[in-house]
Amino acid sequence: MFRRLSAALVLALLSASPLLSQHAPLSLCLVQTKPESWIQYDPPAGPWAAELDKQLSTQKLRSGGTLEITVLAALTEKDVPPEVRRLQCRWVVQLRFHGSFWPGGRYVGDDEDSILFSLWNGATGRTVADGASLVRPFAVKNRVASETLLAAPCAALTQQIVKSLNKLP
Repeated sequence: MFRRLSAALVLALLSASPLLSQHAPLSLCLVQTKPESWIQYDPPAGPWAAELDKQLSTQKLRSGGTLEITVLAALTEKDVPPEVRRLQCRWVVQLRFHGSFWPGGRYVGDDEDSILFSLWNGATGRTVADGASLVRPFAVKNRVASETLLAAPCAALTQQIVKSLNKLP
């Protein structure tokens, strides 16, 4: 009787081990900050957030875990923390576009646009990583970027973000 019980227990443990070795997905909220509340994006999440979501969703972490991404509609800076609290986001990737142009041309001495990110803890608000990727000048026209101009900068950001996520406890 003891041998049968022992064999059944061993069999149960062996069959459960693949389930135990799977890592829970890492919960991540992704938001693109917009400069003014009246600005509307197409898609509503913002072009950079939409492209980054597409690229991050295919990534696996070093631990073997995947990313469970919630993309928020583009928000102004002051609207991000309340929405993060409401959704109980564990980790947040916040994107900001830094344009070096104004309607009449480019700012003197500033010839690069960039997309910046910060990775922060949703509960504490503490930033754990940040980075940036350069964007070809005038990549954003009328606040909407073409997919080809979005892919390369977002690929660079994806690498930086995944590297930062792999360092999380």
